[in-house]
Amino acid sequence: MTVHNTSWIPGHFHLTVGSATTLTFMGICYWLIPKLTGRRLLSRRIALAQAWTWFFGMLLFSNAYHALGLYFSVPRRTQLGAAPYADAAWNPFLIESLIGVVLLTISTTLFFLTVFGTLVNRKLKEPIEMPVAEPLDPKPVPAWLDSWWPWVNGAIALILLSYGPMIYQLVRDGQFTSPGWRVW
Repeated sequence: MTVHNTSWIPGHFHLTVGSATTLTFMGICYWLIPKLTGRRLLSRRIALAQAWTWFFGMLLFSNAYHALGLYFSVPRRTQLGAAPYADAAWNPFLIESLIGVVLLTISTTLFFLTVFGTLVNRKLKEPIEMPVAEPLDPKPVPAWLDSWWPWVNGAIALILLSYGPMIYQLVRDGQFTSPGWRVW
């Protein structure tokens, strides 16, 4: 099964980058902006509603695109609504995607409302208490763990262990030339 250049690719990209990474940045904004400005978050309820609408919107959107790419090999970078080869079987997934996009638009609006509302909110009299992590073990960290080299070497070893056999097989069995096309 080939998923390259199908709608599975943007579905996967949105699931990985658009959900976990983007929600992390949004959460950091909700935590850091009040700390940096000394202003109270506009509304905790709106912030939670924003995070949940983003989650469900991205779930619907990416699920629809995954299914379109895996089951129907729907091409990406295509105006699907105007494509002459569009299949009616795609419609439920396109509608699911549309519902996801509507939820994501609502969520984006809630995010900017919360951020800008926090920025114009009046300042607090008392500073915001921010938790600080305390070590569970009071002993000092070994000096060798404070160096980059054990971590870099460990990462390289893990990369070689995970990718090495596949790269070896690709080099051993690979065809590195294209047969070309006869154009005349």
